[in-house]
Amino acid sequence: MNSLFLSLLVLFTVVYGAERLIQFNETYTLWIDESEIEKLSWDPNLHFMDITDYPNGLGDNINKQKFTIPITPTHQTVVNPLLSQVDPFNLNAEIGALSSYTTRYYTSDTGAQAVNYFAEQYRFYAGSTSYIQVNLFPHSWLQPSLIARIVGTTNPNEIIILGGHIDSTSNGATAPGADDDASGSSTVLEVFRVLTSQGFRGERTIEFHAYAAEEAGLLGSQAIANNYANAGRNVVAMLQFDMTGYIRAGTTPTIGVVTDYTATDLSSFVRALVSEYVRTPSFTNTQCGYACSDHASWYRAGYTDAFVFESTFANSNPYIHSPNDLLNRLDSNHCAAFAKLGVAYAVELSYAE
Repeated sequence: MNSLFLSLLVLFTVVYGAERLIQFNETYTLWIDESEIEKLSWDPNLHFMDITDYPNGLGDNINKQKFTIPITPTHQTVVNPLLSQVDPFNLNAEIGALSSYTTRYYTSDTGAQAVNYFAEQYRFYAGSTSYIQVNLFPHSWLQPSLIARIVGTTNPNEIIILGGHIDSTSNGATAPGADDDASGSSTVLEVFRVLTSQGFRGERTIEFHAYAAEEAGLLGSQAIANNYANAGRNVVAMLQFDMTGYIRAGTTPTIGVVTDYTATDLSSFVRALVSEYVRTPSFTNTQCGYACSDHASWYRAGYTDAFVFESTFANSNPYIHSPNDLLNRLDSNHCAAFAKLGVAYAVELSYAE
């Protein structure tokens, strides 16, 4: 981290007082006035976690029932027919709708409105199906998170999660956040749409999360992971989708599989899913650093997590956290590849032995 930047932060906290405990890596924390946190978020290369509410970790009652992540996919007859239902047009429309809000920052009215809009989309696709639930998860700030679930048949207490964050930030007049992370949130919604449109119901419960306040230090996902851990909920796997739409000019499209702060067994299975069901593009291993997205909250809580990304981090979208993070810079077919991966992940793990 830039030493001058940190020195200025220290000076600010001494002069003006401190309110929030921000962690920049496993060993460095700093109290920062709440008004300064948004400024931290403007730098896309500066990752941090606000641990004020959970300084000693997330949850203390994790259900540790053993679950073995598969090594190879085995449910091709179920997955393959579903893959053809993934629709880039739907993805493009949902990313466009979310990025049309002036901002989705977690303290803004429009940030809350965007979540309410998304909840209505989930409810529309759910219809009146009795085993599907769509609920808001309220926080102490204005923007709620969103949790939709397809309750499993024989093992409903074992939970598979697909997640993305729905808030946005920008060092500018607007924060469209088309790629970061309207693309990931819309990818998760598209998986839900495909599964519900085909009447799919697995043995385990599948949950679809849209997290509030990721840009402010993973606040929404920490609150949910802490809630689940304290309640002893048995989350067997969590897969994060944060930025799924940008392909840098001159590079070969790929699905980045993050190797740090993730579970080795689940990440290996994700690679197997890409090879079996997506194929083009293939996967590339990459790293993102400490607290770079909401999977880090589940990792901190001791759950099995993985994170897929639009490219290697070196080739990621240079326009994020600015007014130029726009829909016209994205490739909805690339998003569709991630949605196919999400469908395969949900089906395979909901049936895995």
